[in-house]
Amino acid sequence: MTEQDELGLLRAELDALDGTLLDTVRRRIDLGVRIARYKSRHGVPMMQPGRVSLVKERAARYAADHGLEETFLVNLYDAIITEMCRVEDLVMRRESPTAEEPR
Repeated sequence: MTEQDELGLLRAELDALDGTLLDTVRRRIDLGVRIARYKSRHGVPMMQPGRVSLVKERAARYAADHGLEETFLVNLYDAIITEMCRVEDLVMRRESPTAEEPR
């Protein structure tokens, strides 16, 4: 096997992992939509600071346990959480009853 063949195989493996990663992010956002609908139906505030802290702490522990850079994983979750909050806010605004409903 040539070095180029080996590199091609490694890149194909990386591409497959990227597909899994992107699919997982999409599934996480889909679940966030379901959570937003639940929150809207039950009057739960969109922002849950305790939950945000828990998720970031879990990412930091995961990094420490697996020899990864903690700052990277926490920053990654900051980006994910920011997007999740944006999506939840959109869903909750759309799902909430308006003050002026037609009679």
